[in-house]
Amino acid sequence: MSHLKSMVLWKAALLTSLCSLVIFSLWWWGLIHSVETQGLARAEDALIQMRQTISREFQRAEGTGRAFGAWWTQEGGRLDSPESLQSVIPFLGKGAIITNLILSRENGDSACVVRLDGEWNLLLFKAGMNPKRYLVQGGRWIPGLTDDREIYDARTRHWYQFGASQAAPSWTPDAYRYFSSSVAGFTYTVPIRDPQGVLRGVIGVDVSLEELTRLIWAHQPTANARMLVTDPAGRMLVPPQTPAMMESVTRFAHYLMPLTPGLLRNLQGGAMAAPPEAAPSLLDPGKAYERATGPFSSDGTPRMNLHIAIPDEDLFPGQRRYAAVTFLLALAAVAGVAWTLLDLHRRLVRPMRLLAEGLPAQAGAQSETMNFNSDIWELQRVGERLHLAGQTDHELKRMMHQVEHSQRVDSLGMLAPGIVHDVNNQLTLVLGQITTCRTLLEAHPELQPHLRAAEGATIQCAEVLRALMDYSRPNHGHRERLSLNTVVEAAVSLLRRVLGRTIRIEAELSRDIPPLFGEPVKLQQVLVNLGLNARDAMPEGGLLLFRTYQANGKVCLEVKDTGCGMGEDVKRRVFEPFFSTKAPDRGTGLGLSMVANIVAAHAGQIQVESEPGEGTLFRIEFPPSLRKRPGLSQELAGQEST
Repeated sequence: MSHLKSMVLWKAALLTSLCSLVIFSLWWWGLIHSVETQGLARAEDALIQMRQTISREFQRAEGTGRAFGAWWTQEGGRLDSPESLQSVIPFLGKGAIITNLILSRENGDSACVVRLDGEWNLLLFKAGMNPKRYLVQGGRWIPGLTDDREIYDARTRHWYQFGASQAAPSWTPDAYRYFSSSVAGFTYTVPIRDPQGVLRGVIGVDVSLEELTRLIWAHQPTANARMLVTDPAGRMLVPPQTPAMMESVTRFAHYLMPLTPGLLRNLQGGAMAAPPEAAPSLLDPGKAYERATGPFSSDGTPRMNLHIAIPDEDLFPGQRRYAAVTFLLALAAVAGVAWTLLDLHRRLVRPMRLLAEGLPAQAGAQSETMNFNSDIWELQRVGERLHLAGQTDHELKRMMHQVEHSQRVDSLGMLAPGIVHDVNNQLTLVLGQITTCRTLLEAHPELQPHLRAAEGATIQCAEVLRALMDYSRPNHGHRERLSLNTVVEAAVSLLRRVLGRTIRIEAELSRDIPPLFGEPVKLQQVLVNLGLNARDAMPEGGLLLFRTYQANGKVCLEVKDTGCGMGEDVKRRVFEPFFSTKAPDRGTGLGLSMVANIVAAHAGQIQVESEPGEGTLFRIEFPPSLRKRPGLSQELAGQEST
């Protein structure tokens, strides 16, 4: 037999899932698939345009190098004055990515045209030393500040040695860091030889990765596109335009940085997503990208790999809004179906389940109390009847528990006199034997204190038995003015003999507390019961502290142990008769109940503070005695001091 709740819920879940699947499938094939197809085509077109831009700039650099090679051959390549290099100036603005133009003879003479802070500088070196600096102004070279410490010998540089070994103009195959510089790049070298083939010098056209990066960033297809260029060895040539790469120091540090194996595998597979260990982060989290990857290769130019990723929001600005609206409509349709089913469940299935749970499971069984509410009239009426029946059943159970408790207390009251009578007979015999021993051992005064202590303990035992009878049959007994400190000292003396050496007992007694009006034996019984409970809470030993003081006009007594403590459920029931957390053969659950009754009979209040593992503190507050004689407190204090 199936339950109504399960049947409705399963069908509701199945219907909702089918609707969601159909709507999501239509949304996916009608929107996402077409967006990916168009976006991939746009990314591949952008990659082709980037190849053309890079190829054009490299060709300009090559053209500049070949032009200066022809000038060297025709003019003899004089490098001794700026006038001889006047024709260099028109070439400087033709190459957007050209950083340096170096003309160096085999004898060490060099002319370096360098772009510094956006301005072109001409440095003339004689045998690599004694530089002369010139700046471009009005289309001519004018003298600038020089530094005699500058030394430049091109013959020791990588580009010169590479160009000297070539028979024709060539690019350095791999990017490299320029000598003692954080800048890296490629160099187009043009060797100059005489008709006999003897090397006369080398022309170098530097294309730095920094200028290549600026070029690519300036020609990205969209503002948020990511472009990454690597060499065949897996080193980074152009980093993506991310916020971290806007600092030049960071860019210089990442030029020629080997990529992580995980990022290389992703790039080779056509994905630009960086694994967690990759640095820097290539793509913005939470954005969808269209990616394209391809090599850059041209005759004689360095080989590179180009990777591009364009955000969908850049390719299709309105597509995200359209997708959101479509998704919200689908979500609204699913939510409507779900709400209808949930409302049916709330108004019909859930009330029926509550009614079923409230009915008795077997004949003669009693229904539980429940809080039922429904806006359906028939269900509400049935629920009210079941609720009334549950309350009646609960009240009947409570009354039965009270009757059972009363019977147990009455049984204890009937058994107690006989038990006390038999035990008192035995205690009388023990007391007589102790008296005989005291008489026979008068010649041994060192034994008399022990015999008196045994005699006192026997008398105290008889008083405790009388207190048990008083618990079952309340009797106020004989009361007198007393000192609480005297009662505590007597109880501590008895407990030190009973609790053993593992428990250390201390007493902090205030000497200025007023007297009480009560029964000393019952108050001592309170302390003994609390001490025995503390012993059970400290099986490995600990500290038991008794403390008296006066607060807010009341006499206060605290009994504190360092035992296992108790939780909230135990604290709430700790003073109930017959409630005990001990084993059945170790406790009856009457000790703390008797303590609470004795304190209440003395018009006092008892509180308990405890946390598991933090020990327990019982605090008892007594009202002071009626002070008919002003000097009574001083008299009792004097008796204690004597």
